[in-house]
Amino acid sequence: MNKKTLIGIVVVTLVIAAIVGWKLNLISSDGQGGMKQLSLRLPIPVVDTSFAPYYLAKDKGFFNKNKINVTIEPGTPELNPIKMLTQGVDDFAVLGGPELLLSARAKGAPLVAIALIHKDSDFVVFVTPKDSGLTKVNQLSGKKVGFFYGHISTDILHMLLKKENIEVEEVDVGFNYGPLISGELDAQWAFRTTAGITLPTKGFEVNFISPADYGIITQGHVLVTTEKMIRDHPEIVQNFLNAVLDALHYSLNNVQEAVNSSVARDSTFQASVGKKQLAIYNKTIGNNSRLGLITEDIMGTTKTQMVEVGLIPANFNVQAAYTTHFLDGYYSGIDEYAK
Repeated sequence: MNKKTLIGIVVVTLVIAAIVGWKLNLISSDGQGGMKQLSLRLPIPVVDTSFAPYYLAKDKGFFNKNKINVTIEPGTPELNPIKMLTQGVDDFAVLGGPELLLSARAKGAPLVAIALIHKDSDFVVFVTPKDSGLTKVNQLSGKKVGFFYGHISTDILHMLLKKENIEVEEVDVGFNYGPLISGELDAQWAFRTTAGITLPTKGFEVNFISPADYGIITQGHVLVTTEKMIRDHPEIVQNFLNAVLDALHYSLNNVQEAVNSSVARDSTFQASVGKKQLAIYNKTIGNNSRLGLITEDIMGTTKTQMVEVGLIPANFNVQAAYTTHFLDGYYSGIDEYAK
């Protein structure tokens, strides 16, 4: 290792250590007005109405009500939620689904889910051109299909293909839908709430091939934190979840405000797209008997599906990957108030 490389490694290590130390100091001491200073890492760098409850938690004062001041940070491949939480840079994060959480824990990341936002979401699908006639997964056999390697969608769609014993020609295209539109690909991964909406608005109509139609049950966003945060600052975790769930209730009942709060963060974000997104998001949020509820059945099903395709070991301890303690704390307060 040469001297320049060694110096670079030392500098990066010191920067991370400084950030972590700064974060720990902020959590352990009051900020302005007695507020605890926290950060929430989102999974992507772009505005989306799935994040409207967090935007509203800031805009409508739900965080402040719970004595916390939360900075909402965008996620990127380099600044992804799992990495930033594990390194102690952030305090909370939104993951695209419990699959990411279980995969991370299987690799040693000490992360714990505290709430499930979207139940039975079926967000991840294959899309095909409307006029292609490709509407069933068996019709993709031998076809050229676009994936996003390293993305949660790939694991989910691999589950589907393995279950149905279908082999395709895979191409790693990331978020680029140009090859699908130009006819270079026969099908491509997508979220129903993003490309599933935006492609038709650009005049490219699509079919959906959904894992749910073949018995693959998937969930949406999960809120996670670290084992250390839960152990050392349970009151902060409770206050954070209280604020998010209050904002989630508010968002469901105030759709236009949820859209406006999203547009306020990116003037190029189309309100019409936001409303279509929320129609899908809010339905999956409402699938839960209680907002945010995370259950043994949900996590157990996720584990089983992942074990079947070799994503995690059969002896994986799924119970350690989530807690309902803070949900119980939130709802016990509501139930007591209602008496």
